[in-house]
Amino acid sequence: MPARLPFDRIATIYDETRGLPPKLNARLLHVLVEELHGKRVLEVGVGTGRFAVPLQKGGVSVVGIDISHEMVALGRAKGLRDVVYADGARLPFASGSFDVAMTNHVLHLLPDWRDVLLEVAGVTRESFSTIIERMEMDADLQKEYHRLAEAEGYSWRAPGLHERDLPKVLPPDLVMPVGPFVDVVPASAVLSELEARAYSSLWEAPEEVHRKVIAALRAQWVGREIRRSLGADVCFWRIDRLAELARQGPPMS
Repeated sequence: MPARLPFDRIATIYDETRGLPPKLNARLLHVLVEELHGKRVLEVGVGTGRFAVPLQKGGVSVVGIDISHEMVALGRAKGLRDVVYADGARLPFASGSFDVAMTNHVLHLLPDWRDVLLEVAGVTRESFSTIIERMEMDADLQKEYHRLAEAEGYSWRAPGLHERDLPKVLPPDLVMPVGPFVDVVPASAVLSELEARAYSSLWEAPEEVHRKVIAALRAQWVGREIRRSLGADVCFWRIDRLAELARQGPPMS
């Protein structure tokens, strides 16, 4: 089985570095609760329960799976319930146990993402869902980090398929747009996240390269602000179509 990335290392900063603006988050959760009410839901890669906790508190039946004890422990402290420690490619559930399955910011981390989707399809009766965030901003400092790091000899490629790219290869059966909402964030806050290596794409960057890139970004961006327009699409696919995609050929780039 392919090695999994150990998200225990950033568990304590995960929520603060993945948070959505309050208006967008509230509206998104409202849409999810309305759409998933009365369904039995599986979330693969539940982590700290960023979505599962408010869904559970909203009356939705959600079972989460994850491999990170540290992430789940933080979720439990927020009220996360019904978690099973398991790998997405080996789900310990009977066929058709769930109505809907979800992954969010997970598939790009998994070289065997097709196997995971086949497992998901096997235990799900109706549909697969994911939240695809849409963002336009004055500057994407994470992309700029990777541009500068590549010039220094470090490049990173996701081992799996980003959920945001899934609609390009398999158009959703249902798309529920939320937002957009506009906000402004200090560039220093984004730089702090990058410096702390809050994202898995930064973990393997050599320390010398990392320090050099951060210094270059700080020289350009400290004291400035970044204007963002953020929205999200709640996407659904029929589970049979998901299984068909998962069975197609070798993993996509």
